[in-house]
Amino acid sequence: MAGQKRDRSLAVVVIVALGTFMSSFDANAVNMALPLIQRTYGATIATVEWVAVAYLLAVSATLLTFGRLADMWGHKRVYVAGFAGFTVSSLLSALSPTIGALVAFRVLQGVCASLMMASANAVILSAVPASQRGKALGSTAIAVALATCAGPALGGLLAMRFGWKSIFLVNIPIGIVGTLFAALTIRKDEERTAQRFDPLGSLLVATALCAMLLSLDLLSAGMAMSPLVWALLAGGIALVALFFVFERRSRHPILSVRLFTNRVFAAGNVAATLFYVSLFVMVFLAPYFLQGLRGLSPSMSGVMMLPMSVALMIVAPISGALSDRFDSRWFAFAGMIVVAVGETLMGSFTATTPAGLILCTFAVIGVGMGLFQTPNNSAVMGSVPTELRGVGGATLATMRNVGMALGEAISAALLASCMATRGFRLALGAGADVGAGVAAGTGAGAAAGASVVAGAAAWGTAFSYAIHVTCGIAAAAALAAGLLSLARGRAETSNRSSASA
Repeated sequence: MAGQKRDRSLAVVVIVALGTFMSSFDANAVNMALPLIQRTYGATIATVEWVAVAYLLAVSATLLTFGRLADMWGHKRVYVAGFAGFTVSSLLSALSPTIGALVAFRVLQGVCASLMMASANAVILSAVPASQRGKALGSTAIAVALATCAGPALGGLLAMRFGWKSIFLVNIPIGIVGTLFAALTIRKDEERTAQRFDPLGSLLVATALCAMLLSLDLLSAGMAMSPLVWALLAGGIALVALFFVFERRSRHPILSVRLFTNRVFAAGNVAATLFYVSLFVMVFLAPYFLQGLRGLSPSMSGVMMLPMSVALMIVAPISGALSDRFDSRWFAFAGMIVVAVGETLMGSFTATTPAGLILCTFAVIGVGMGLFQTPNNSAVMGSVPTELRGVGGATLATMRNVGMALGEAISAALLASCMATRGFRLALGAGADVGAGVAAGTGAGAAAGASVVAGAAAWGTAFSYAIHVTCGIAAAAALAAGLLSLARGRAETSNRSSASA
């Protein structure tokens, strides 16, 4: 009997880890295919960025809402629905006839991923004994790390070998199996007492995030002087403030605002957001540099970024173990310094930068990520009272996804703006296409070829300038995250009750 329970618990952990991997993989893999998607639909950078941003925005805007609804409706019901919906929306994304349809289906895919993320930890906690909960919950962190590792490389390989649609199609057989096993193995939800929902709070946080992300998208489209951009940004910030005020007074909040009175929790969450802003500014930039300026294939671009993921996988468990014994602030601070150094190096990249230096730079960034991520997450979750750790985990996941979405949008806005100041439009192959027109002829042909070469050189110079500025902003965000990690104070594991929090 005990053996059957252990087998069932293990099956649940594996299923949840699989769902976590799928949802995280799509967030990372699609980045490597964005230039190909842009070429397929003939879209602008401001439009194609929403293939990535829409997914992250949908997750970010709904995670807290679905966390609350999962408590009300049942964690198994919400998780299985999310798995099934993610599978269907992946198929729809692959079949999208237009870029607008693809963005819409990515929103649906993000909503379904949010259903899984919001209920994943609760599903695990209900399946395993208390003595194994920490280890079991760690499986989801490993799944995220594996997806981070596999995303760029596998995404590039799939896009190159089978087309970018294969990134979505690969989810279908996995999703069918995962949905069936989730329905069969996860324990049936217990009867729940009637609870009230906070629709206004849910609407406020979703609207706030949409307003801020839309303002950044308009910036990337060259509308910096438009009053609409700044009105949306100011409105989004105001709505975030209003959300916190409303949640503080609500009898049935979707977010326990009082958690943010804890300095470790508040500073750690903001540091995590800045970390992901910094990381995804770089992640969005990398394929355009590797494919556009260096002329690499999508699969080779993924291989070039692989050292970052491998370094993360090696360093993260080591830093996590050491931060249990020593002050985690210093690991998080050191990690952000290392990330800032790596992104500063990346800011100096040009079309002639040696491949070895590029590989080493990505490895350095991965080391910094591993030093920061686990110690910061441990400190944040350790500062939360035991009975509120589900809310604390959902909050940290929300901040992570907000940072990812902001990083994508900020990177696109900076790249497009910097290229525009030099008189160029950012598009994959702009330099390569110009260079491809060089003819080995004489007379008029030779003159035309010389003009084309000059154009390619000018495009490359403009893009190198854009890399320098964008990576400078990413490094600044990393440094801010590091300083916040020091300022938050020493983390103390909390087992307090809610009454004493």
